[in-house]
Amino acid sequence: MDKQSLVESVLDNLPVAVFVKDATDDFRFVLWNKKQEEVTTLRAEKALGRDDYDLFSEESADYFRSVDKAVIKRGTLMKVPEEIIETKKGGEIHLRTVKIPVQDNETGRLLVVGISEDITEQVQSRQKMESLNKNLLATNRELQETQMQLIQAEKMESIGRLAAGVAHEVKNPLALLLLGVDYLSQGIDPDDSNVEKILTQMREAVARADRIVRGLVDFSSQRALSREPVSLKTIVDEVLLLVKHELTRSTTTVSVDIPENLPHVFLDMSKFEQVLINLVINAIHAMGETDEPQLEIKARAESLAAVSKNEGARKIEVFRSGDRVVILELMDNGIGIDKKDSNRVFDPFFTTKATGKGTGLGLSVARKIVELHGGEISLLNRPESQGAIARLILPTKIETGKVTTSAKKSKEIDR
Repeated sequence: MDKQSLVESVLDNLPVAVFVKDATDDFRFVLWNKKQEEVTTLRAEKALGRDDYDLFSEESADYFRSVDKAVIKRGTLMKVPEEIIETKKGGEIHLRTVKIPVQDNETGRLLVVGISEDITEQVQSRQKMESLNKNLLATNRELQETQMQLIQAEKMESIGRLAAGVAHEVKNPLALLLLGVDYLSQGIDPDDSNVEKILTQMREAVARADRIVRGLVDFSSQRALSREPVSLKTIVDEVLLLVKHELTRSTTTVSVDIPENLPHVFLDMSKFEQVLINLVINAIHAMGETDEPQLEIKARAESLAAVSKNEGARKIEVFRSGDRVVILELMDNGIGIDKKDSNRVFDPFFTTKATGKGTGLGLSVARKIVELHGGEISLLNRPESQGAIARLILPTKIETGKVTTSAKKSKEIDR
């Protein structure tokens, strides 16, 4: 085998496309290996002696010619990150190419040697992945919208349950206002010491009714999740006001133990109130046959120790060892959780209540809301006494990308 045949054999067996153009003869092709035939679907006999304008679209040919001239001008190897060949048949070929200017000492010709790797499959795979990712993001948005609609639907059911109680709580301050109006309508004596007292009672009644109604309106509002640092005690107080009638009617005694110096937690008040209302109503129902129903609400702050796998994969994904958290517990002295139901309490549509007294969505929605807040919720029996514990673990900071905002820093800024 002579030298020329050896070179041609080597070039034809390379896994990359190799071509050579004669810059002194209008950049006509003088070499075209087998891989170049495969990539362009053009035989060497058709390509040799012709230029880019004879083989490719005018737009592609203009681009190739500009690169070839730049290679000659620079006089060094030039990397072309990605080239797109538009074939005469309307297809596209994606190439990653390097071009080198070479001086042929025997003939004096100035050549442009090109070596191209066909990356069409890689590009198509990337485009498919981008399309799949776009579809995934769209599906995720639809899922989030559906979740928010489900949360709002369950919230509307909660409002229906609370409506009678809220109406009753508003009726009392309205009765005081009516009494005050009746008294004052009889005439105002400047020397009557009761006038100032009655006006004060009327103002307090208005404020109380306004707080109850405003709380219900805020709770019923539909909006995207908006977290901000808030006092857990404030939320608990608002919730207990909304469910006051339910607690009174069931003769449930409530004790609250939330330290004043408890770190703020990042919550959406309206949506988190929905969680607590559901848990309190569930506790009231669970204590329906209890002689002296008692609900204890406690909170504490602590740093998580090692978060081990036996604590549940969900917790591992949410929290890391050393995270500063607030733990809120609601403890009742009701019937507790049946062992056979312990793994199903958060399942959608699962309920132990009688038909018509619940959809079974409350706890599953509550868990979703807690997860949206970056927290965890669990429901278990009290180890040393009758009843159940609803335990919520809530983060005291929000991490968005590389930006971390702690509740403590926000509190300092507020000051």
